[in-house]
Amino acid sequence: MNNSLPPTAAAPTEPTKLAHYELLDCIGRGGMGLVYRARDTRLDRQVAIKCLRTELFEHHYVERFKREALLLAKLNHPNIVQIYDFIEAPDQLALVMELVEGQNLQLHLREHIASFAQRMRWLTEIAQGLAIAHDAGIIHRDLKAENILINQRKVAKITDLGIAKSQDYNATLTDHVAGSYCSMSPEQAMGEAIDFKSDLFSFGILAYQLLCGAHPFGDTNNKLQLMQRIISHPPTAPGKHNPNLPAEINDLLGQLLSKDPAKRPDNTHWVAAQFEALSHLQLQNEFVSDETQALIPNGGAANQSNVKNTGIKSAVKTQDHRTFETHFVAVDATHKKSRWLSIKNYMADNKISVGFGLFSVLILAAVVIWQLQPKPPKYVAVIPPKLTAEGMQESQQELVKGAVYDAIQQSVLLLDGYYLIPRNEVTDVNGDNETVRRATAADEVITTEIQCNIESCVITFARLTPEKTSARLRVKDTREIDVLIDNYQSLTNIVRKNIASSYEQTNNASTINFSIEDYKKMLDANKLYRQQGASPELLEQLDEILKLNNQQTIYTDLYRDIALDLHHETNNPIYLEKLEKHLLKNQSYASEKNHLTNLFQLKIAQKKFTEAKEISRKIISAKADHSTENELNAYINMAERNFEGAISHYSKAIKIRKTADSLYHLANAYWHSGNIKKAKETLDEAIQLAPNYVWANSLSGLISLYSGELNEAKKTFQQLIKARPDDASNLNNLGLCYLLDNRAEEAAVLFENAYTLAPKNTTYLLNKGDAENLLGDSNAQKTYQKLIDATSDTSNSTLELRNRAQAQAHRGNIKAALKTLQILEKKDPQNIDTTYTASLVHTLAGNLASATFNAENTIKNGMQPIWFNFPWFKKLCKDEGFYQLIQMEKEGNICLPLSES
Repeated sequence: MNNSLPPTAAAPTEPTKLAHYELLDCIGRGGMGLVYRARDTRLDRQVAIKCLRTELFEHHYVERFKREALLLAKLNHPNIVQIYDFIEAPDQLALVMELVEGQNLQLHLREHIASFAQRMRWLTEIAQGLAIAHDAGIIHRDLKAENILINQRKVAKITDLGIAKSQDYNATLTDHVAGSYCSMSPEQAMGEAIDFKSDLFSFGILAYQLLCGAHPFGDTNNKLQLMQRIISHPPTAPGKHNPNLPAEINDLLGQLLSKDPAKRPDNTHWVAAQFEALSHLQLQNEFVSDETQALIPNGGAANQSNVKNTGIKSAVKTQDHRTFETHFVAVDATHKKSRWLSIKNYMADNKISVGFGLFSVLILAAVVIWQLQPKPPKYVAVIPPKLTAEGMQESQQELVKGAVYDAIQQSVLLLDGYYLIPRNEVTDVNGDNETVRRATAADEVITTEIQCNIESCVITFARLTPEKTSARLRVKDTREIDVLIDNYQSLTNIVRKNIASSYEQTNNASTINFSIEDYKKMLDANKLYRQQGASPELLEQLDEILKLNNQQTIYTDLYRDIALDLHHETNNPIYLEKLEKHLLKNQSYASEKNHLTNLFQLKIAQKKFTEAKEISRKIISAKADHSTENELNAYINMAERNFEGAISHYSKAIKIRKTADSLYHLANAYWHSGNIKKAKETLDEAIQLAPNYVWANSLSGLISLYSGELNEAKKTFQQLIKARPDDASNLNNLGLCYLLDNRAEEAAVLFENAYTLAPKNTTYLLNKGDAENLLGDSNAQKTYQKLIDATSDTSNSTLELRNRAQAQAHRGNIKAALKTLQILEKKDPQNIDTTYTASLVHTLAGNLASATFNAENTIKNGMQPIWFNFPWFKKLCKDEGFYQLIQMEKEGNICLPLSES
């Protein structure tokens, strides 16, 4: 039937005859077994006989095979290989089917040039045959080019329909995807129940390959990487490979390749009709060249790696919603006369003839257009103030510093032609003025010194710019202000007016109307958020304060950050609803640039990407800065899990304006794409630019931890904790280093400290329980129970569900743990943390087959074997596959004394 073997393939020595069929020669091999050319001695015709592999000889499988053979035999369609007979012998099962003289589609396209029209006809024929099978309730499950036969009349016929793909067959993942991983639907790759819409996704992949000459999800050499991209990545736009495809075909491919089966077409006959209609349209209007590229088996796109999560039980903050503050720039229509006159004088001096008049007009028009373009903004970094005081309480000093710092930032936000670099980018650099300027690519740096006594302060701020001949900073302007400290509203307004005056602009902001009490609460909330992270209580506190003080843009941003963090941690839509309500209510008080920025991030969190893109266009059109344009596009790509696109845009942004923050984001995109080497190289570049930059160092440490490079990770987190001893996430991550290094006692102390700083973080609680468990401390069970009591199976947070399932398993609540795991797997099945949790729960439940399966998948998907180096996984060493994988951990791995396990 499928003569995919080379002509030199040896003919079988046995059997030579099967029932009344004479076996002539072997013409193919497949996942089911051998395919023979045979002669039907009764009807004197040649047929193809597929003999099944002996390992499929199980009673339940044989019965299913018979039922499906009977069903398939009833299908009679010119685009489906016809089944004639079914043979059952004591040592053989076989299908007798139509012999198709020709090649499979994969081989045919390697050896023949097929026009675009021909390819469209094949797709129409395949869809028509598939529709008939779907009408009969048959799902192909393995639709790909190798299972499409092209006969000598160039008619496409579907083969291998439904047979030997029983869900009852207990295959491993590797067996299941061998040869088929390229064509799986997301739900099939995740082991979920499938229906005919799974075939439509596979058909979409085939159609994309035929029309674009590439796989829609990139390189197909790495099975697991490609499966991950099918599950979580959008397909590459067809126009990237074939820009001549009409919009109708692009739209149809988009429907077929939708991740959500509900968004795919509801009827296969409709799909066939669409391809037939578009095929006719092609014949009538030659809008696509017939010189279509041949189908590339392994795709033409660059290699795409697995998506990595932020690590098992790690707690580094990922900054997925960091601010893209934008400043609008007025169009400068003033022509630079010197350039204009120089062109006119050149023309006169050189006696350019009238014959070149049109060329000259075009040049002059280009110059005018260039002059009318808005100027790129200047970037301003505001350094936190330094304060010295005599007789002033420390709490009051913090209030003064906070008020002055916020007032300066508010002023810069309102300046025309200037862009305020977000405060976190400045403070996270943790360096001197020159390092801040270099790391943020600032055009100006504002520094502030405050000298206070009991009643008043002298505030001195300076605008620093780099010298043209060197990178050294020089003072461009300086101001000295005397203020009383008994009225913070007055202090704030005086600072804002002086900043605006220094830039020769007017302060158009409304007067600040904060009470001292409310301002102190706001500062405390900001400090608490920086130390411990977001909490519902903090958001409620801000709600109360901002009801009366909603014109404070800086603290609207704080409200946004907390709301987005809470949504990220809990997946509870109530926080996005609160943020949307807050933004719309306070729109009249906020600057337009900040309002658009906040709305942009809200729409991303709501997964309303179309609206987010529209808002980004408004931001970009008002800001002549290609760096921001690329950053916004990259931000959208990251949210859509299009890491290749994000890498491209961040790389472009860095070519325009290289900052430690943009390098961090690029490294994060590389890491999520699975390119650890490039992630580390990019982080090294960021750290070279700003040695103490918090996020770059944190991500570097996390990658080392995730990769099992404990010494490097420990060194990084120790340095971070030295700089910021109250950062709970770094305390936790250093604790994980010690836990993996068999230093559970030290780890327990660090987890306890982290949990004390952030008592609502269940990850720290779980890690604390694990450390106590390893120490044989009876408190471990109490800690696990505390976590269970603090969480629920109804939680929207997959992180909480993972922690809860593990705690329940360690407590011995196996039934409850399996229930929580089931909910988790439904919510987040492809996450590597989920498969790790599954391996732990099943191990403690005694389900060693499931535990080993999940452990092997977790390691194969990128997690280092060291994460299985805990006593509760020792049972898995009895499995040879797990034992071989764990040997990658050379020193002290749990399976080394195999004889004792």
